[in-house]
Amino acid sequence: MGSLPGDAILNILCRLSVKDLLRYRCVSKPWCSLIDDPHFVRTHLEHSMETDSNLSLIRGDRELHSIDVDTLDSAIRLNPVDVCGVEILGCFNGLLVLTNSIGDMAIWNPSTRRYKMLLLSDLIENPFPNGIIEFGIAGFGYDSVNDDHKLLRMIHYFGVDIRSFRSEIKVYSLKYNTWKRVGDFPYRDGYKHHGIGVFVSGSLHWMVTRESQSYASFFVVAFDFATEEYREISLPEKKASEKEAFYTNLAPLGGWLCMVCIYSGNEKADHVDIWAMKEYGVKESWTKLVSVFPSSVTGPFDYATPLVYFKNARQLLLDQGGEKFMLYDLKKNTAKSVIKISDITKCFDTFVCVRSLVGLGGGKRGSKGKKAEENGNKRKKQEQQLRGRKR
Repeated sequence: MGSLPGDAILNILCRLSVKDLLRYRCVSKPWCSLIDDPHFVRTHLEHSMETDSNLSLIRGDRELHSIDVDTLDSAIRLNPVDVCGVEILGCFNGLLVLTNSIGDMAIWNPSTRRYKMLLLSDLIENPFPNGIIEFGIAGFGYDSVNDDHKLLRMIHYFGVDIRSFRSEIKVYSLKYNTWKRVGDFPYRDGYKHHGIGVFVSGSLHWMVTRESQSYASFFVVAFDFATEEYREISLPEKKASEKEAFYTNLAPLGGWLCMVCIYSGNEKADHVDIWAMKEYGVKESWTKLVSVFPSSVTGPFDYATPLVYFKNARQLLLDQGGEKFMLYDLKKNTAKSVIKISDITKCFDTFVCVRSLVGLGGGKRGSKGKKAEENGNKRKKQEQQLRGRKR
């Protein structure tokens, strides 16, 4: 390839997998410099997202597993460095945010094995030393205005006196390695069961509700990472009978904000409606993508959540009840197939992750490293101090 022009080499390399690119860094110093260059990292990421390539499904339930979207044939167990008992707080641009049982976090790229630890002690400023700490909403995404990946966390502080309470929201900047307190969440209720924000168009989104539980009382609250402001987003106009039992949540789908309405039947879902906001922020752009009904192909299921939209094939990949994956043909308006992967258990949290070279500005590759060892002693102290903390 030495005789090829630079643009041709770039065009070829950006189509390769991260695994291959990491091997090719050893070919020569120029190739290593090219693959590590931020411009190439962005180009490779953009190509993957435009072509729906290099996608994997990350499932987190005590253990982490990765499933290749192209094959959907097996699950590979992931071993996050220096984080045990993991829960996923968000995923974007190939970066996962993980937290453990005592609240320490890590931003981790499972493709490159690079990570950055975020200790709980750097986040909290507990005004009640003998009190209890609880976590509320959270979310992770990308601020394109400032070219910065950011993490949001809500922390509740409870003193010994039941009247002693404080709540705050902080945002972590990966670019500057700092936590910053931002405006309080403007709604007391509605986020408890929708804790992980859905990231779309530079903002995190949560479903909230006012006094009643009718459909008319639901709306979406968004937090913009660039402006650090909250705003409300209306849901689509639709007729809903008060007698209908349904559950509503949010999901990202190829850059769209989606609303998923699950209508209950006899213990299982009667059907699932999936709506997409095709022009972000425009209420009139809400469009019903599909209504998914149980069939001889799918069998009964609890719910169905969209994961990936294959535009060229006009097919939708859905998580079916946390146990199977459904491939739905939007042209024929029917389920094409259902895939069950034998070596994974039922899981309610599945994240779509694009395998990328996106870096963290630090961390180690493939081992704990000196910094992680130093952090271990801090965590042991925290375990003793926070043994009574609830999550």
